[in-house]
Amino acid sequence: MGISKNRERAAFRIGSGILNFMRAGVSFIGGGEKCVRCGSFCLSMPLCQRCSGIFAFAALRPHGRCEKCGKPLVSEIGHCSACRNSPVVSSAERIFPLQTYRLWKKDLLFSWKMLDRRALSPYFARLVSRKISQIERINNMEENSLPIVPVPPRPGKIRERGWDQIDELCRLASSVSSRKILPVLERLSKIQQKKLDRSERLETIGSAYRAIPEKAFLKVCGGKPPDCAVLVDDVMTTGATLEDCAKILKEMGVSRVFCVTLFVVD
Repeated sequence: MGISKNRERAAFRIGSGILNFMRAGVSFIGGGEKCVRCGSFCLSMPLCQRCSGIFAFAALRPHGRCEKCGKPLVSEIGHCSACRNSPVVSSAERIFPLQTYRLWKKDLLFSWKMLDRRALSPYFARLVSRKISQIERINNMEENSLPIVPVPPRPGKIRERGWDQIDELCRLASSVSSRKILPVLERLSKIQQKKLDRSERLETIGSAYRAIPEKAFLKVCGGKPPDCAVLVDDVMTTGATLEDCAKILKEMGVSRVFCVTLFVVD
């Protein structure tokens, strides 16, 4: 089984490398990309080398963030005022967003999700993998011990868009670090979260997601639930999605659930 998985990951890495090379060629023929931050010419993804370094540097610094939701602290210490007074997330140990959802970073996410700039996927995946490794070090875990649980797409999304960015992100992150992926959650709601306001999002907790059947759940997990797991999603807005999914995982026997997102709305 281990040899089969290693071969599968190797094949996926090779295939992804070929695809990225082809995308870079198509992008170059079409005039290239423009960096969403500084406007300079880029070959394949809409973020130049200098700006990608700036993004990555801030993404991997957990300092100055709320120790629960990961939002930047202003004058607070430890936890933000929202997590102190009216916390949404209680089932997850801690949320680790890479960046705040502001200014040019909104354009970056839009390019990836809506304009299908999939050359960004490997870049985001490397950062996610490094962030998960950081979580393991902070919590004195063995390297590559945290399995990845993708937040599932709404029904019909893949048919409409042709791909699921979270699935691609997790598969690439897994290929980088040889982590397990546990696709053990299902989404029930077809409504797009971005169309809901805060109160409507919070009302979905407990009804928008569910675990796959127990027998299938245990089979995917190798016979028993893992002690710890990390949920991966693109954006945390209210925390309703992560709370819903983390709560389900804990009910299925996962003791500790961490979360990594690309962005957090603060």
